[in-house]
Amino acid sequence: MENKKVAIIFFGLTRSLKKTINSIKENLFGPLDKGLINYDIFIHTYKINGAYHNIWSHEHTDNYINEDVEGLLNPKFYIFDNQDDVINSINFDDYYSKLGDWGGFGFFPEDTIKYLIRNMCLGLYSKKKIVSLFENYKDEYDYAIIIRPELLLKNEIDINYFNEINDNNIIIPQKDPYIGCNDRFCIGKIDTILYYGKLFDDLKSYSQEKSVVSELYLLDKLNEKKINIIKKNIDYDTIRM
Repeated sequence: MENKKVAIIFFGLTRSLKKTINSIKENLFGPLDKGLINYDIFIHTYKINGAYHNIWSHEHTDNYINEDVEGLLNPKFYIFDNQDDVINSINFDDYYSKLGDWGGFGFFPEDTIKYLIRNMCLGLYSKKKIVSLFENYKDEYDYAIIIRPELLLKNEIDINYFNEINDNNIIIPQKDPYIGCNDRFCIGKIDTILYYGKLFDDLKSYSQEKSVVSELYLLDKLNEKKINIIKKNIDYDTIRM
């Protein structure tokens, strides 16, 4: 793996990065450093002014704290968007065509389902935004990792995983598949990561046919592209605000 280079791509809210950064340094950056693998950090996140309320994860504050992303992660490339501006730019009604029973999870109130789909859109938008920036530099890298900043990693990433990766597969945690596959972390070759990272583009048409559930949507799209999923024991806790 010497002379190989990895892009580490963060997306989504950084509301708990102060709590997770040490685990990320120890269990992700650390193994890469020990393996003499060069890496750069990319991140897209949202700035939130004022109150933040997440009815699904029961997070509530009247004063959202925007973490010092540059100080904590030292990213080579970053994009910060005002979340309200992005919310106002997306017509979420376009994604509500097939609410159904929300993919087999059973009954949820319609407002809750719409809220979850809205959050999924924001997550996929964030992922697409930073992966699109990464695409401009893709020729500099051999592999890429996509990760949410709220993951408190509990075991070291095995750098031998890179030896298993080819153009037709992707490594994903075996944890939290729900009714699809884990959508919080992955390791892959560059073209696979570009496909994975831009799935927001296909979501609208998909939502005309099926109820939108993030993990199931990802599984369907990986299967459609015939990308083999390699599940690994990548353990973590998801840390909220």
